[in-house]
Amino acid sequence: MTIPKKIAWTNYRDYFKVVMDNYTRIQDLKREIDQIRSHLEGKTLSDEDINLLRSKNATISQLSLIVIIFSAFTLEAYINDYGIKRLTQDCFSKYLDRLNLISKWHVIPRMITAKKMDDSSEAMQDLVWFDGLRTRMAYFKSETAPVQGKSIENIKESESLGYEDSVKAIRTVRGVVSLLKKIDPTAETDWLDQSI
Repeated sequence: MTIPKKIAWTNYRDYFKVVMDNYTRIQDLKREIDQIRSHLEGKTLSDEDINLLRSKNATISQLSLIVIIFSAFTLEAYINDYGIKRLTQDCFSKYLDRLNLISKWHVIPRMITAKKMDDSSEAMQDLVWFDGLRTRMAYFKSETAPVQGKSIENIKESESLGYEDSVKAIRTVRGVVSLLKKIDPTAETDWLDQSI
């Protein structure tokens, strides 16, 4: 038995598992909220009902943060692993490591395959959206907002992350990696099969 001199050490599979585990929790909470709303339809909501729904929605928002952050980790770790496995560590470290996420997804596949990722594809458009969301989250600055005519709950809800952001983050991961697979059939994608 020959023992390899080096093995690849990467976390993108683990990161995506965290994404999917937390997304499953979001789906469960969303079903619970839908059941509660269905049960309460046409009835006057008590303070207890309102607090329960708010609590579940707040949890969805917190879990969405985890899904989005770990989706970003997944995309970054995957493209880094893809580049390091196919190029030299020295080349990757010197020229590619410091590129931003979008640039990595353009440059690394093109260097390796001599083919271009389709900028007009839904996957690459989602990547641009996702990178903007990630940047806003990472560099968020407190701000004041006028509350005249709005309740503080409405302002918070409109600014918080939710179910749709989680769905789109996962779609972005799957879409971009699948797009890479189209131009490089050797790209590993079996880990994407975790159901949504």
